[in-house]
Amino acid sequence: MSSDPTLGLTVGFFGGLWTFFKGFKVFREYKVIEDTPRIPIRSVPMGLVRIRGKAQVEQPVPSPVTHTPCCLYKVEIQQWKVEKGSGSWRHLRTDVDGPSFFLEDGTGKVRVDGKCAELDLPQIAERVVDSAKPTAASSGVTDDDLLHYVTYSGVHKLTSTIEHFLQRSGPLNDSRKESARQGLLQVMQATPSLAKGGPIPVELIEKYMAARPPLADPEQEAKRQLALTHLRDMAQSHQLPPEVANLGDKGASGRYRLREYLVVPGQEYSITGTCSENADSQDTHDRNLICQGQHEKTFLISAKTDVDEGRALRKRSMWMVMGGAGASLLCLALLLIHLHMF
Repeated sequence: MSSDPTLGLTVGFFGGLWTFFKGFKVFREYKVIEDTPRIPIRSVPMGLVRIRGKAQVEQPVPSPVTHTPCCLYKVEIQQWKVEKGSGSWRHLRTDVDGPSFFLEDGTGKVRVDGKCAELDLPQIAERVVDSAKPTAASSGVTDDDLLHYVTYSGVHKLTSTIEHFLQRSGPLNDSRKESARQGLLQVMQATPSLAKGGPIPVELIEKYMAARPPLADPEQEAKRQLALTHLRDMAQSHQLPPEVANLGDKGASGRYRLREYLVVPGQEYSITGTCSENADSQDTHDRNLICQGQHEKTFLISAKTDVDEGRALRKRSMWMVMGGAGASLLCLALLLIHLHMF
């Protein structure tokens, strides 16, 4: 068994540097929020705004861990890893989802798309599940449900990343390419249902592939047309490949810890984000949308008061700057000593 600390010290050095510079980013976020006065929702202009009000949503969604009706949920998933005889929790992914919701303060209301926001929310619940040692659930959400959710969250995380990229890159000037972008976007939005046992979005995939221009290589184009024909056959027969049909039946294997954070209807929240025109507006109360801006990336949803929110950001940034710098210098010094460089 190797006891060479070079790799660990190198990782610690660069990890400290990352934390150091991340701290300055958090401090900038703190200054942006501190310098942005809170205004009534009725008066929000286009651009960066800071508002506070109660969350409202037409159709709440059940949260994954507690099935609490909510506007938006965040679940931090950690996996138990054992290396060299010792185990520890390692971050696996953070899953954020939920419909757009309204924030209302008595003067008006505005729609919020919070899936890209930084969420500063109280922890609602924590569950540890182990596929090798399932336990009975007291809240109605079984270990098997949560293991299936871990599988689903992986698919959702991947498709959400691709969806976000596609939304940022369009619309495109070329009508055919824009049609293909829209088709792929719809495919990404429908794909997570596969991990819940839903049907494959055959028609959407077919639409996406048909929107793409013919390939220059005749052999590759023939394969593409064959794939389209296969998709049409599946759509008519409603038969899926076994690996696809069984995707919704596969729960994750291993031991996981899930921590849940929620935006709950009726509760007050402070939001700092960019107000832009809502392309999917339905009425006069729906014309604006609070989201992450193209240029100003600050987008925070917090359950804290204004004073506590600012204090927490300032403290976090200071700890990250000082802690990151200290960790980097310590690891660098130990690494140089180990390599006999001084």
